[in-house]
Amino acid sequence: MAFWHPLDRRSVPGRSVYLLLSVLVIIVYGLTAPPSLTWSHWGSDGGNLITAAVTGRIPHPPGFPAYLYVARVMVTAFRQDPARLLTVLSALLATGTVVLVAATLRRRSLHWLVVTAASLSLAFGYAFWSQAIIVEVYAAAAFIGALVFYLTKNLVSPGFIASVAVGLVLGLAVSVHLTLAALTVYLLVDGRVRRGPALLGLWVGLVPYALTPLWGPWPQPWGDLRSLGGWAEYVSARLYWGNAFALPMRYWLQRLIAWLALMSRQFSPFGILFVVPGVAVLVREHRRTAIGIGLTLIVASVYAMTYNTPDSWTYLIGYLPLLAYCLALGLDWALDQGMPAWLCLILPLMLLTMNWSRVDLSGDTEATVWLEATLSALPSDAVILTHEDRYTFALWYATDAVGRRPDLLVVDERLWGYLPYRAYIEQQTGQPIARLRDLASARPFCELDSWGAVVCW
Repeated sequence: MAFWHPLDRRSVPGRSVYLLLSVLVIIVYGLTAPPSLTWSHWGSDGGNLITAAVTGRIPHPPGFPAYLYVARVMVTAFRQDPARLLTVLSALLATGTVVLVAATLRRRSLHWLVVTAASLSLAFGYAFWSQAIIVEVYAAAAFIGALVFYLTKNLVSPGFIASVAVGLVLGLAVSVHLTLAALTVYLLVDGRVRRGPALLGLWVGLVPYALTPLWGPWPQPWGDLRSLGGWAEYVSARLYWGNAFALPMRYWLQRLIAWLALMSRQFSPFGILFVVPGVAVLVREHRRTAIGIGLTLIVASVYAMTYNTPDSWTYLIGYLPLLAYCLALGLDWALDQGMPAWLCLILPLMLLTMNWSRVDLSGDTEATVWLEATLSALPSDAVILTHEDRYTFALWYATDAVGRRPDLLVVDERLWGYLPYRAYIEQQTGQPIARLRDLASARPFCELDSWGAVVCW
């Protein structure tokens, strides 16, 4: 018995088109990817994720365990620069997302140029492309989110096993990034899966979070998971709760305009013109799917827009495949109105041309040049006090992930009040530390100024 619809060759571009999409996208991503560690495109967390993957430590909360397991396999299997390897992982997952979007459209009678144009528009849109070529979790989020959508759209009947499988993938999606929990709204409203079995699969998919206490030894910079309370605080990202829905109301309109600008930069104003009729087509043909997608995007957008950090727009990356699907329906509608099929390709070509210079990191060496200068300036066995994520995580990458200057002790002043972090530093030094200055009692003490320059006492 089949659980998902078989390939309908009358309405689907051939495998050669999927191969063409994959090759074209991975070449573009390869040409624009950074040579190593980067801070660009809000990628300062890259050093943190790389260090976690290489050393087996936990990254910052909530841990992204499903992504970390894959990342660890990647850095273990290949003995190369882990920054470059995990950049490749992001590019592969983003390319897989593009192919999944094309495959999701396989049961609709769409021209192959429509499928190609919509998929490439996702790939070459600024927001998606920028996250596809750095070390971050958002390419993985987009891939697993697209897989949830792919499975539900191709579901034949809401059988037990199929519903469990969809729930399992949704659980893994949440195990990649907590913000993908909004996809639950889509599944509930769409109604294609049985809720009980799907819930069972969801709990199984969350098992990676349950396994995080095995990532010892403890304590670590981001927590101590030996107790249930410590584990709950970590996987719920308690450290960052103060940012959720915390954006002052006077900035809400500004954030809304920024959100609209983001969508415009992703698909261009020209592309948005096709997304709108695509939504109308979806409402007319599959009302529940349209409502599910709409409510999911609203929930995810409200959370992202009211989260009080400047990079919270990245939480929407996992939902861009849903808009790419609507874009394809809009392009197909335009063909029905008499538009020549070849005109569809103007959109991805325009996005590729417009965004290349904005996204291209092939010559980006800012982080690595800074690292070389800083490591050279620091005396032996120094304590280095940091105040920004990009500097802290870059130094972790150098000292812990690739083994440069393991004699250094990196201390992030902002985390000093976090008890697990202080316990970790005390473990590293072998002595109780009452004040930061006490670290300088037996070791050279240095600090990074606001420009990232080294100042030593």
